Amino acid sequence: MGEINIARVEGEDIPRCFQVLSESFGHDAPFVDIYFPNHDTSQGQIQGSRRLATWKNTSESSVFLKATTRSRGNASEELVVGFAVWTHMKDPPPAELEDDENAEEIWPDRQDREFMARLWRDYVKPRTQAVKDSGEKGVYVLELLAVHPDYQGLGAGKALVEWGTGAADRLGIRAVVEGTPAGRRLYEKCGLRVEIEGMEFNTGEEFAARAKPKLFFMTREPVFPFPGQG
Repeated sequence: MGEINIARVEGEDIPRCFQVLSESFGHDAPFVDIYFPNHDTSQGQIQGSRRLATWKNTSESSVFLKATTRSRGNASEELVVGFAVWTHMKDPPPAELEDDENAEEIWPDRQDREFMARLWRDYVKPRTQAVKDSGEKGVYVLELLAVHPDYQGLGAGKALVEWGTGAADRLGIRAVVEGTPAGRRLYEKCGLRVEIEGMEFNTGEEFAARAKPKLFFMTREPVFPFPGQG
C-alpha cells in the first residue's frame, strides 16, 4: 500500500466520494441515514452524488478533499479512500432545512421531511453560536469526513482533518466539528476538544421511536504563530 495523498476533489470523483461516505458510515450514524436517504442504494447514491456536486459547484467557501492511495493490485491506479468537506463559515447556517435543501424532493415522505427538519434546527445551533462568537472571522467547519472501511488506520482520516486545522490556523480561526463517537478519538488526536458532550435533538413525541444522532460538538483554537504569519 502506498502513501496517502490529499488533493482537491474533481467532478468525476464525486460518485466515488459518495460511495466512500456511504460505506464508511453504513447504518451506524442516524444523521447520515436521514440526511442522505437510502444512501446505500443505487438511486440514493445518484441523488446523493448530485447533491454533493451541486454543493461543490455552488459554494466558494467549501473545500472538497480526497485522500488517495495506490491500488493493491495495480500500482498505477489511484484509489479514492477518504473524503472530507471543510467550510469557512462566516455567516450562520440557515436555521430551517427548507432554506438549505430542496426538502420535498429529497424527503418526499412528509414524516421523514418533518423529522429531518426538526433534527436540522438543533443540529445547526452549536455551529451558529460558534459563528456568532467568532467576531465576524467565522469558523472552519468539518462538514463531512469519511474513510472507506477497507482503508481505515492508514492515516487518511488524520491527514484530512489536519488539512483543515492547518487552514484554520492560517486564518487564525477556530476549527469545529459535530463528531460521532466513532470519530471522537481521531478528532482529539488532531487537537479538537469536546465542548458539548451530547448534542440535544428534541424532535417531539411522535418521533420518539426514531434513532437520534449521537454527536459531540468539538472545537479547536487556532495555533499561533503559524509559519508565515505575523
